[in-house]
Amino acid sequence: MLELYWSAPQIKARGHPSLLKTQIALMKKLWYTSNPSSPISLGMPLCYADRLRIRQPGDAKFALGPHQDGGSTERWEKEGYGYGGGGVYSAVFRGEWEAYDPFDASARMHAFTDLYGGLGACSMFRMWQGWLSMSKTGPGEGTLQVNPLLKEATAYALLRPFFRPMWKPEQFRDPSKHLDPLNWEFLAGDNITSDLPGAVPGHGQEFPEGMHPHLELDKTMVNIPEVKPGDYVVWHCDSELPARMFSASLTGTAIHAVDRTHKGESDSSVLYIPVCPTTKANAHYVVSQRKAFLKGIPAPDFPGGVGESGHTRRPDLDFIMTTCDPIGIQAMGFAKIEASDEETSGGREAIQLANKKLGWE
Repeated sequence: MLELYWSAPQIKARGHPSLLKTQIALMKKLWYTSNPSSPISLGMPLCYADRLRIRQPGDAKFALGPHQDGGSTERWEKEGYGYGGGGVYSAVFRGEWEAYDPFDASARMHAFTDLYGGLGACSMFRMWQGWLSMSKTGPGEGTLQVNPLLKEATAYALLRPFFRPMWKPEQFRDPSKHLDPLNWEFLAGDNITSDLPGAVPGHGQEFPEGMHPHLELDKTMVNIPEVKPGDYVVWHCDSELPARMFSASLTGTAIHAVDRTHKGESDSSVLYIPVCPTTKANAHYVVSQRKAFLKGIPAPDFPGGVGESGHTRRPDLDFIMTTCDPIGIQAMGFAKIEASDEETSGGREAIQLANKKLGWE
């Protein structure tokens, strides 16, 4: 994982017209707002400058276990995912998990996913986390693993703190009996604890072995299909439904990881490029990110330091203006955002608020 944010290939990729069209399609065709007046534009992405990964054959160090991005304890906190619009997971917590809709942006746009300033924790609203492949990799070759559950895994993780096993697997002659509903006690009243399995402030939500046993992650994590240079792979910011765009189809998941060992014969390399809609809060972050680019230092979400400020021939503003698509220039905050004719009233308001925050109005 290289702490590079402003290299020429990264900037060209973020501002490429094909990538931007794909990002817009991923927002408009799969997300919606239950409140049409919500100030959010699904037709205009904003840029989030992330890092890149070059994983060599045989590597076993970059072995990310099953996890979810976008904070951890924040999912249960009123000031986190519970802020605004009744909360992202209100349906789950009122006992109607089937009604939870991971693609309704109305409440999610108000959520605070990084209450504790974790390094690398995204403080922008990402509808999709994603990467652009720079290499050809297949299953087992240091690439992405996903779990084919959507609502179920999210609801299970959220409700897991309210249950505890009465007997451990090793206490059963048949360890599978550990999963029997009769072995799980509902915690309420004096029995409730503050333990949130896999959640630590300032970090993502982890799913260590045995902590969420009913998901059976040792059996249910599967690799995504083969990817080639130019394939764009994305996964839902929370329920993490992945899609491979440009040359592939759509599948579903709830949790993701990477191969423990890269068993391929060539590098597994990607540019991390998420999909972020236009909101006032996202524009606020782009203001700081824009300043960071001009100085050649990491944006606020990432470790500080001098970054790339001393790199020779570092891309400058002129590089962005001459190599990126006009929408990409707007997404990076270096031009006034223009609303399309198809924009909703809430989208137009979001763009107006973003332009004001960015200093264009």
